[in-house]
Amino acid sequence: MHERQTRRDLMATTLALAAAAGLPQAASAQAPTPPRAPQPASPPPSPEPAAPRPKYHAAVMRVPIEIPISAGALEATRPRNATAMIAAIDAVMKGPGPRPKVIVFPVLQYTSARRAVSGVPMSAVAVDLISEPLQKSIFAPVVEACRRYDCYVATSTQEKIPQLPGTFFHTGFVMGPEGLVLRSPKSQALSAPEVTYLRDIARDYERIFGAGSILPVKDTPIGRIGCFVEGEAEVLEVSRLMASKGAEVILHTSLEDGEIPWQALKQAIGFQCHLHLLTGTTSRFVRSDKPEPEWADGASTIVGPDGKVLASIGERREGAATAEVDLNANVAAKKKYGRNTVPAWGLYSEMYKAR
Repeated sequence: MHERQTRRDLMATTLALAAAAGLPQAASAQAPTPPRAPQPASPPPSPEPAAPRPKYHAAVMRVPIEIPISAGALEATRPRNATAMIAAIDAVMKGPGPRPKVIVFPVLQYTSARRAVSGVPMSAVAVDLISEPLQKSIFAPVVEACRRYDCYVATSTQEKIPQLPGTFFHTGFVMGPEGLVLRSPKSQALSAPEVTYLRDIARDYERIFGAGSILPVKDTPIGRIGCFVEGEAEVLEVSRLMASKGAEVILHTSLEDGEIPWQALKQAIGFQCHLHLLTGTTSRFVRSDKPEPEWADGASTIVGPDGKVLASIGERREGAATAEVDLNANVAAKKKYGRNTVPAWGLYSEMYKAR
């Protein structure tokens, strides 16, 4: 009896050591449990389909502007420019085709880009977009049109802000049914005398208005929008920065001259950033003391996220160019071309720091 117990203990010890060492074991008298059939892996949960992005019509204006011939003429000139602006909005809304949800006008549609030529000081034309609601300012008729048609309107103005006395900006801004939607002063592109560039006061500006306030992007019913003025389109980083902030549409309030390849620049922005670029440009300058107008160059255009021109009006034509803006096309363009065009931000940010 004692010997059999000893043999059983020895056998158990041997099997345990063999198992620990990973050695094959002798078959047990008891039938082994058959292995379970492999179970199919549970499929990963399907990602929620992305919500479709907005689709709507847009208009870019190519219209004239009246220049105040003197500081004394400013107060009479500005209401006439405002009246013309409202008439242009009404004409587009009552024209053929769907009503646009956004309208882009040229720069300085109230006071004109030739202010300095007529001797009107900056202090006389600059307005405060921040302290007073737009619907109580000179822009009240445009805000009312935005409410009437449930649309957004972009242009620019000479701006003063109370936090920086004596400082003036050339500011692109967007109006909507809610009033002021966003404002975006020029950051570095050449402008008229007395204009302050954000590049020169960037820290002070961000201290007042917060991080990300330079070249902001705003989420709206017409998508994530940005706005810039004239020659900011010449600086690739401006568009890239807005794209990196998620901009789907840039509203470009502009004035074009023949020395710059504007059309090539605008198509490059659309393609490289895969967004819609909507540009409104001045058609001609009108002065009450001169019988003949001065025609401007360029064209008002809508460029899609693949770089194609969707609508354009130029030469000596005036009015609006309209097209459908389909923000789903932005997504498709990024998927198709993104491997070549979307920056490797980590790489380039480090290289920029090294400069």
